Amino acid sequence: MRSPKDMQIILIDVTNACNEKCSNCTRFCGNHKKNFFMSIETFKRAVDSMQGFEGLVALIGGEPTLHPKFKEFAEYLQKIYGKNPKAERLAYPQKDFIKELLHEEFDNHRLHEYEDGHKTFERTGPGIYSNMSPTYRKYQELCADTFHVQFLNDHINPSFHQPGLVSRIDLGISDEDWIPMRDNCWLQNAWSATITPKGAFFCEVAAAMDMLFDGPGGWPIEPGWWKREPKDFGNQLKWCEFCGFALSTFMRESSDEIDDVSLTLYEKLKAVDSPRMKAGRTHLIDIKDGVISEDSKASGKRFSATQKYVEHYEDRFNAESSLLYEYEFDVYTCLDKSDDQAFGEFLNSLIIKSKGWILLLENAVNEEEINTIKTLMKECVLNPGTLHIGNGLYFFHKNALSLMNYGFDRIARIEEFEDLLTIWEKTKQIKIGEYLPAWRRDSIIPGKRYAIWGMGVAGSFLADAVKCSGGKYVFVVDRDPVKQGTDFYGATAYAPEYLKEHGEEYDYLLIGHYSKFDEIKDEALNLGVPKGRIIMPYEV
Repeated sequence: MRSPKDMQIILIDVTNACNEKCSNCTRFCGNHKKNFFMSIETFKRAVDSMQGFEGLVALIGGEPTLHPKFKEFAEYLQKIYGKNPKAERLAYPQKDFIKELLHEEFDNHRLHEYEDGHKTFERTGPGIYSNMSPTYRKYQELCADTFHVQFLNDHINPSFHQPGLVSRIDLGISDEDWIPMRDNCWLQNAWSATITPKGAFFCEVAAAMDMLFDGPGGWPIEPGWWKREPKDFGNQLKWCEFCGFALSTFMRESSDEIDDVSLTLYEKLKAVDSPRMKAGRTHLIDIKDGVISEDSKASGKRFSATQKYVEHYEDRFNAESSLLYEYEFDVYTCLDKSDDQAFGEFLNSLIIKSKGWILLLENAVNEEEINTIKTLMKECVLNPGTLHIGNGLYFFHKNALSLMNYGFDRIARIEEFEDLLTIWEKTKQIKIGEYLPAWRRDSIIPGKRYAIWGMGVAGSFLADAVKCSGGKYVFVVDRDPVKQGTDFYGATAYAPEYLKEHGEEYDYLLIGHYSKFDEIKDEALNLGVPKGRIIMPYEV
């Protein structure tokens, strides 16, 4: 087990309200008779308690943007951490929205060396987990301004979740066998500690169980609580007895909207009068002689810590169905303004009657300009806080923070078309057709051949970096035999020994792993890869 101080991320569970009904949710959403919403006072205390923590402090739910105080939460985070230093690039129209967020995440990493010489990568600042719900869309500009890292997953593409409501008791696992399994739980060793309205917890799932089953609560939310070591976890470890994540079970597709539970947890759900159970969304797992029957498993996938719940990072976002794409806008011209009407009053009237996006033309309607905007909206995710500027046109959203913060009264006093530029935040003013160039890294040399070690998120990031920068991505290597021989972003995967036997096929090796980069570097050197040909992810 890990101390929270050694984690990259510590969470704040601000609500368990959610617009999704995913199978085997780690927060057990839908099983509560009443959702919770963290108070602003508790939230501020939670944020303040993390002073000195070197990693990322991230909001999670449920869906955190459903919280009625979400705007106040974001504003408090900006007060403590400042605005997102990378927010400006999210102002530009995004053809690859989810990849741009991935680039932001990796830019946020920094190398941290501990006193014992151990090195790891850490993220810093505030973050958020969201399913890109309608409320996320409402707060999209605020999220871009506030969160240094956004972990988004719209759950439209297939994703798989391991059952959490499975007890080792029902599998007949002895104390002797259980304790090492518990202490090596992949989730506690890879995921996060968290804070709920009931206190601070060493594990996010333990916190969710305490909330669902009306437990005694966590540690006081006070500065330094996260420095506790595993020997201090005490009574919180009792929740591990009812948690299935340390067990080898199976996975279920999230869209099934079914919770897989063992008998002990089935009875506990009945005791709390679970709405999901009443709705028939609970599956009682069949266990005989400590073995889950094959017929009772939701899929043929055996769970392991390396099993990804989505196939590729970009699968977290479905561009064809995402709510973040806008297709409608209202068209107005300044010729519609009456002679005795001030321009500011005219603009306010447009904001009031418009449904959302507004195309304001200085002169008569121009079909070519309208088609330009239609193409832009069809192909890109747009930040609703931006002002897009063309030849005699402005394109903007009625709820942009630049307008809302300026206020109706002051808007009413602006005198002419061009005064919109004085209202708008400068970094969010974009000329039509002026986009950020494809993402580049100077360390990728155009024309050079790159092999990648690792097929995780970092590996996908590096493959994208090579392609965007004019390099040649030739192959990938990974220790997992299941992955070998498969395709990874257009290149074939091999065992690491391939590097030794085919040194003439690549010029550089990129190591796509953050927590084990020293270990992998040594392994690559032992395979005969020259030190000068090895590039670490923080160098890309």
